[in-house]
Amino acid sequence: MAYIHITTTTGKTVEDFRAVSAKLSPPQDTDGLLVQAAGSDSSGLHVVSVWQSKAHAERFEAEQLFPAFQALGMLQGIQEGTVFTMYEADEVYIRGQ
Repeated sequence: MAYIHITTTTGKTVEDFRAVSAKLSPPQDTDGLLVQAAGSDSSGLHVVSVWQSKAHAERFEAEQLFPAFQALGMLQGIQEGTVFTMYEADEVYIRGQ
């Protein structure tokens, strides 16, 4: 079942997202990632990811995302200033390329 992961992080911008992304596998090479969108506004950085499963999302976080945060010295700030919304999707539609 598809798994939705939404984060809102205060004080971060799309440039922070890009800095972290530079340390990760490209989205097209990330196992289980179906869709990802990122943008920022006055309340902070918003990232929406859709995964094939919760297990895919958790493996990515453990193996790539948290080590990237740590390497950039961002781990503490991310954990304190982030609101997470996560749930399994009952339906997902992805338009073909």
